[in-house]
Amino acid sequence: MALLLRLFSPRRRKTQMDVAGRAAEVVVQVLYDVGVDRFLAGSMLLDRRLRICFYAAPPIESPIFLAKVPVRELTQARAFAARVEAAGFDAALERHVAALVEELMDALCKHAPGLRALPRERGSED
Repeated sequence: MALLLRLFSPRRRKTQMDVAGRAAEVVVQVLYDVGVDRFLAGSMLLDRRLRICFYAAPPIESPIFLAKVPVRELTQARAFAARVEAAGFDAALERHVAALVEELMDALCKHAPGLRALPRERGSED
């Protein structure tokens, strides 16, 4: 019965804020799991289902990915690394993750028309 409900119930449409929230979760989890240096060497990807994922090694070119952003190209990621060296991991995490995710979302939106087409937040029409 639960399977039928999941299959036929209306799905909630994603928003850019939903994707950004998931991106923040992924960034924090990756930073804790692999550290700052490996994070900077990796890439953030957006797949066709608008899911964010991280690859430590350069991923192969595939049509399932709508956008790929090398983390090292993000100014806020480099600022995060500098802040970790200056003030420690927790202080940097608290102050820079939101700005890093905002820059990441801007970069992903440039490459993914499907992400740009989503409403910014729930209840907005743009």
